[in-house]
Amino acid sequence: MAPIYVKSVYSFLSSTITIDDYINFAKINKLNNLCLCDDNMYGVMEFIKKCFLNNINPIIGLDINGILLYAKNYSGYVNLLHLEKIKSEREITIDDLKKYSSDLVCFIKYDYEFIDEIKKIYSDYYIYSEDNNKEYLYLHKTLCLSNDDVETLKYLNMLRDNKTILDDYEFNNDVYYIDYKNDKYIEFFNKCHLVLPKYELNIPDYCKYNDTHGLNSDDYLYNLSVTGLNKRMNSKIPLKYKERLLYELSIIKQMGFSNYFLIVYDYVKYAKTNNILVGPGRGSAAGSLVSFSLGITEVDPLKYNLLFERFLNPNRITMPDIDTDFPDNRRDEVIDYCIKKYGINNVSLITTFTPFGSKMALRDIGRVLNIPSYVIDDLTKKINDKSLDDALKDEKIKETINSDNKLKKLYFIAKRIEGIPRHSSIHAAGVIMSNNTLDNIVPLIYNDGKYLCGYEAKYLEELGLLKMDFLGIKNLTIIDNILKLINEKEKKELKFNNIPLDDKETFHIFKNGDTNGIFQFESKGIKDFLVKLKPDTFMDIYNANAFYRPGPSNSIDLYIRRREGKEKIDYFDDRLKPILKSTLGIIVYQEQIMEIVNVMAGFSLSDADILRRAVSKKKIEDIEKYHDKFINGSLNNNYSKELSEKVFNLILEFASYGFNKSHSVAYSIISYKMAYLKYHYPLYFYKVLLDNSLSDIEKTIQYIKECKKKNITILKPDINISTDNYMINYGKIVLPFNIIKGISSVNARKIIEIRTSKFNDIYDFFVKSNDILSKNIIVSLIDSGSLDSFNYNRKTLIDNMDSLLNYANLVHDLGNDFVLKPEINIIDEYPKEELIQKEKELFGFYLSSHPVTYYRSKLNDVISLENIQKYFNKYIKIVLLIDRIKEITTKNGDKMAFYSCSDEEKSIDVIVFPKVYNNLSNIKKGDIIIIDGKIERKSDYQIIANNIVKVEEL
Repeated sequence: MAPIYVKSVYSFLSSTITIDDYINFAKINKLNNLCLCDDNMYGVMEFIKKCFLNNINPIIGLDINGILLYAKNYSGYVNLLHLEKIKSEREITIDDLKKYSSDLVCFIKYDYEFIDEIKKIYSDYYIYSEDNNKEYLYLHKTLCLSNDDVETLKYLNMLRDNKTILDDYEFNNDVYYIDYKNDKYIEFFNKCHLVLPKYELNIPDYCKYNDTHGLNSDDYLYNLSVTGLNKRMNSKIPLKYKERLLYELSIIKQMGFSNYFLIVYDYVKYAKTNNILVGPGRGSAAGSLVSFSLGITEVDPLKYNLLFERFLNPNRITMPDIDTDFPDNRRDEVIDYCIKKYGINNVSLITTFTPFGSKMALRDIGRVLNIPSYVIDDLTKKINDKSLDDALKDEKIKETINSDNKLKKLYFIAKRIEGIPRHSSIHAAGVIMSNNTLDNIVPLIYNDGKYLCGYEAKYLEELGLLKMDFLGIKNLTIIDNILKLINEKEKKELKFNNIPLDDKETFHIFKNGDTNGIFQFESKGIKDFLVKLKPDTFMDIYNANAFYRPGPSNSIDLYIRRREGKEKIDYFDDRLKPILKSTLGIIVYQEQIMEIVNVMAGFSLSDADILRRAVSKKKIEDIEKYHDKFINGSLNNNYSKELSEKVFNLILEFASYGFNKSHSVAYSIISYKMAYLKYHYPLYFYKVLLDNSLSDIEKTIQYIKECKKKNITILKPDINISTDNYMINYGKIVLPFNIIKGISSVNARKIIEIRTSKFNDIYDFFVKSNDILSKNIIVSLIDSGSLDSFNYNRKTLIDNMDSLLNYANLVHDLGNDFVLKPEINIIDEYPKEELIQKEKELFGFYLSSHPVTYYRSKLNDVISLENIQKYFNKYIKIVLLIDRIKEITTKNGDKMAFYSCSDEEKSIDVIVFPKVYNNLSNIKKGDIIIIDGKIERKSDYQIIANNIVKVEEL
């Protein structure tokens, strides 16, 4: 007999029952009915679908503070949706239960306080007990499917209740499945038969919310698109553009998606009208001329030979997918606009679930078992990103686990919970909009002024709901802030969409691999590729973006050789040359595959896209079906059998990782325009980048090094200029207060607040900061050079500090008129190397000068890294700072190391073989070392060390 009162893992940390395990349990026990009664409806759609797939009758319930309500049919299910929404907003009342009582079966506990009122509401109810009291129906709460899971549940509950094994924790272990038979169970099962309707596409009717001058959505979209294209083309529309636009509009109308395009057009228009930067496009939507005409995208698809069929295809009945990028700090404004326009009950964000990963499971259960955090940290480092099962294949990890009974237990429990949802969260981008109230279709959860759809995104399409992705992109925020700075400081009106894509100087950024801070082009590998490629057109940029992906990257060397004329270009057949010319005969793009299939075998582009999808998703039956069609079509078009087979095999090889050209072009526009700003406005570019890397010391160091190389002066914090962000002052960048160790953003804002316009002198500073800033913070300000503008050296201020603090206290008590300013005793400054070291301690990097510079000035015959290529294959002496050390053991059991080192200019790897390494002691990260060695080169220059000495040993 199926249990009735069952909770799943979606009642977070309160059950061990996954939907899959529950379905398997039903199949093993030959159960035709299954009930689910969680505290929410998160798992309902997964449960329904999997029950239907296995010919099981799903019975959906909702636990409302101990009142268990089950849907008899679809109408009852919708009432549960309404109650779930109210439950997330406030306490459910008797009136709520009355309003949404039809087609529900109620189970109520015999000792419930308001049992008589509840009995009056429901025509179908059962009174139950959990202790097998013979007067009532016995209902056993099931949270585990077997007794083996009870211990796991205990630890989940302790985690939920924030308890550990040291606490006195009460736990009811009578929660696993019991096969209890009762005729009333069968009576109840026979009452409940849920059948979901076939949902129609349900998006807002644009005409209902806007004045479309009496036109329906199809006609209004037509008018807007024609007007928009006329504007784009200065009223001179070439025939091929007219034909493409009419074709796209006919497909959009045929598929019933006019409202969708209008809704996206409307919120993009709102964003642009309100100076919210909108990305130029992303994904296959950039292949749509309608999107370009409406201003949804900024990519002319005909100019770049992008295919509409890759985006929308009548032979591939799937929802369109126009994803839109906004600055991450303004995305919510656009969503709020949609909520206000279409109604709070018609627009919602989407729930997603965070499962226990291997590390999270170990950390959480480790906390419950009271295992020290350093032990858990050590274990998670060894496991890295592997699953707990895979990690056990490593003998060292296995040995660690087996060496300690507590760790054994930890690992056992963690394995049992790995993969189950720990909590719900909000989908990063997805928003759904409906023409009808959403809680007639999905559960809604109220969250901070908005609603969340309680079902995951993957279930929405079959419910007739269209997910629209509003993506918050940090790089757009960066661009937006750079443009605002330029326009404010330079009195310009530079706009993102007006930045040209053929600026010759911008290509220097890419040719030199100078792409730190440039969207999509920051990795070392792609920088090396760019240096070899030497791009000089925008096409080179989007090709590089596509080539540097898993799969196409295998062809990079071939592409470079062909580009340099070192290898002949093979187009397979002259008829394919127009398709493959831009990538020198190498298949890179999905669109190329579609065009090849179209040209060779005569497939329509729609059918060609179906073949592409079948191959990329490895649908063997479809691939075999299309193979014969492709070969026969190619033969009919006078291609040889041998070439046809060869090309089809290439399609099989490339389609699984071929890149979407529409996406590559659209995103490369962002990359190129960032590079334009970096080249032409480096001061503003770096200021904004540094603001965005305040919490990332490695990026901060990287950008500051670049600034110095580009003659942008970086100044230490200044008490009268700095804020909680980097400042531009007379063409120089001033560090913020909160880059100083021990000074938070809150402290920085306190300083700004008490500063008003500026501090008049050192006395004014101490008086105003009295009782506001701690002595430690003032010491940090002095040591960082923030008070240098008062014209006293740092040692003088430290030595006179007590006198100044005393003065400030007296002024605070007696007022300025009654207290004499103390005389400041001037003393000699700290040694230079001590000042340099203080800066490193407080900023995390060397600002005014690098210690390598200081030590190099004391030594003879040492080189710098600036012109390292001059010394290739030569023996040199060099002074470097150690940034990282990686020690390894050779096959012979000897220790050796790889040092990552740097000076003021560059970084380099130093290889320390066992013979040298064995003679070194106490060398660590942060040391300054003198290396005698030889310059060699693999992918980059490196030093083979013959001798290493720490500078302090000299």
